[in-house]
Amino acid sequence: MKPVHYMIHVRNLEGAISFYEKALNLAVVDRHRYDGATLVYMRTPHMSFEVELVAPDEWPYAEKPEFGRTHIAFTVDDLCQEHVRLAELGVSVDPIMNYIANGAHQTRFFYFNDPEGNQIEFLEPHGRYASKRS
Repeated sequence: MKPVHYMIHVRNLEGAISFYEKALNLAVVDRHRYDGATLVYMRTPHMSFEVELVAPDEWPYAEKPEFGRTHIAFTVDDLCQEHVRLAELGVSVDPIMNYIANGAHQTRFFYFNDPEGNQIEFLEPHGRYASKRS
């Protein structure tokens, strides 16, 4: 089994595309209509996993996602550099935190939200996150 994409519902599709291009360096690789919505698939040239943005013609969901319910996480080579880069883009980033589990340092991470309120996590590829599964 191999993960293929992570679906995120958005109201402002063009705003979401712009955000994911700037914040995650993703590029649009496909765009089409499906079942009352516009779907946009984004990824980087070196990864097959995609972020799927879905913009329904009629918004059936709450104004914002329920805080803390879900997030998508990505490892990054330089966590501090990404933290600064996002802040310079005007993205509100949480402080960098240490993650310790079972008494051992696992990684460092921080969270931020896309314009729709979907939570994203950037973390360093240490501990279990450095495995070939990541």
